[in-house]
Amino acid sequence: MEEALVAVGFVGVEREGAVVFARDGAEAPEFTVEVAGGWRFALRFPVRATEAEREAWMRAHPAGRLDIFEGETRLVMVLPEGADVAAGLDLWRGLARAGSAAAVVWRRRQKPVYGM
Repeated sequence: MEEALVAVGFVGVEREGAVVFARDGAEAPEFTVEVAGGWRFALRFPVRATEAEREAWMRAHPAGRLDIFEGETRLVMVLPEGADVAAGLDLWRGLARAGSAAAVVWRRRQKPVYGM
């Protein structure tokens, strides 16, 4: 997986045990890839999206799942064994970028609630 990530332009690719860490760019948030009956991609955003926000986002991006993990919104995508890795990485890149953009909107909506 590390070689595939580097080949399509992901940066900061490192393995620690069974987990691969990478970024879409130098300023992008770090995501993880783990073996889980294929490959399980995960990216956490430091915002707690509402259930309605998560459901709307998942309707627009059915390949990705959003949940709340340790108080943060987490994006997860599973690439099944035997799937086209290059196509899966392209899909993941799009999901991660869409999730990052949405997280900014969610955070801005919460500012009045939390006095930010």
